[in-house]
Amino acid sequence: MDKDFQNKLKKSEIFPIVNIAKKAYTLDSHSHAVYELIYIKKGTVSLQIAGKKSKLIGGGVVFVLPSEKHKLVSMTNKEFEYCSFVFDKTVFGNEDNPCRVFFDSILINRFLDFPDWLLNKFFQLCSEKEVGTPGYEVMQYGFLYQVFSHIVSTKQYQLITIVRMQTKYNISAVQVVIEYIQKNYMENLSFDELLKLTNYSKSHFCKIFKDTIGMNLTEYINKYRVERACLELQFSKKNITEIAMQTGFNNIQYFSRVFKEFMNCTPKQYQLKMKRVK
Repeated sequence: MDKDFQNKLKKSEIFPIVNIAKKAYTLDSHSHAVYELIYIKKGTVSLQIAGKKSKLIGGGVVFVLPSEKHKLVSMTNKEFEYCSFVFDKTVFGNEDNPCRVFFDSILINRFLDFPDWLLNKFFQLCSEKEVGTPGYEVMQYGFLYQVFSHIVSTKQYQLITIVRMQTKYNISAVQVVIEYIQKNYMENLSFDELLKLTNYSKSHFCKIFKDTIGMNLTEYINKYRVERACLELQFSKKNITEIAMQTGFNNIQYFSRVFKEFMNCTPKQYQLKMKRVK
């Protein structure tokens, strides 16, 4: 999880947008529990995502889905400059909001074509954040809606129903399970319960899930829960036991062990470290 996340909690929900601008030689392999738009402002990079490699040059924009591991590496001896816009789909409202309904019904293209004026706004927004412009949060929302208005008007997406029809095997089953986990991660999730959401045998679904996500089902559930716990540890005033229970861990010792496996530190160490960063 990027340490530059600047979220805001409201009624236990995270503030759904964050954006950063950086220069780097390498952006190490990582993933988020949320969506991400990455704009390469300057340089040439190798993008590794979902087991594939692609070349990105200045002006390129890539759309990253939740839990997709991705990595950026400079293809020259120079730093590349990039902007990252990370958001949770709750920015489009609750599940019956028309904007949210449409967002949930489409698969956005991996590589996107943005006009110069929109790319300039992408970078400018990061600058506005740095100087603390009043009303910056409004600008964030406005920009995100401009981005998706452009994606929709230029038809840089496919309807999920069409994608499913064209898919050799039913990857949509994986997405259904992931969405269920993300909605119910705080509950006790059993493998049998999740398997009922698909039309596959246990062994076949496990293979499809691992091939698609890059980890097994238990690893994914734990990783997602840890990512949600990280947000609570950083931005809420709840104690660690409360956070463990809220994120689906019914045993504080197990929570601490799993957390350390993913974050290389204890929940308390992470909490103290992030409070200093803010």
